[in-house]
Amino acid sequence: MFKTTLKKKSSINIIPMIDVIFFLLVFFMLFTTFRTTPTGIDLQLPKAVTVSEQDSDNLIIDISENGDLYYENKKISINRIREIAATYYQNNNNTIAIINADEQVLYKDIIAVMDNLRQSGIYKLALAAEKKE
Repeated sequence: MFKTTLKKKSSINIIPMIDVIFFLLVFFMLFTTFRTTPTGIDLQLPKAVTVSEQDSDNLIIDISENGDLYYENKKISINRIREIAATYYQNNNNTIAIINADEQVLYKDIIAVMDNLRQSGIYKLALAAEKKE
């Protein structure tokens, strides 16, 4: 009289989901390991007691430990500094040039940068330092 129905147990197959999660885990581990693009220049600035904050719209030149010059995280030549500084000076003749030099940089490299900045008309120069604790 009554029909008996067989009830199927419903289940979720999680094996494919585990495979996908494992694949994503391996992918992100490899992606973060092989990422080699530098995010900035590693400079060890000298320390000083009298350090003041500067505006971000100033001309900033970085000098790495081995004497390489950088502007906006791009390596430049000593001759290119004059062009960049002249452009800054034309837009704002109150521009301050800040030199971020690693503490191991030779004095002659700093003088060469300062000389090129002055030749382009920028006489307001500052040397960056970290606050001494």
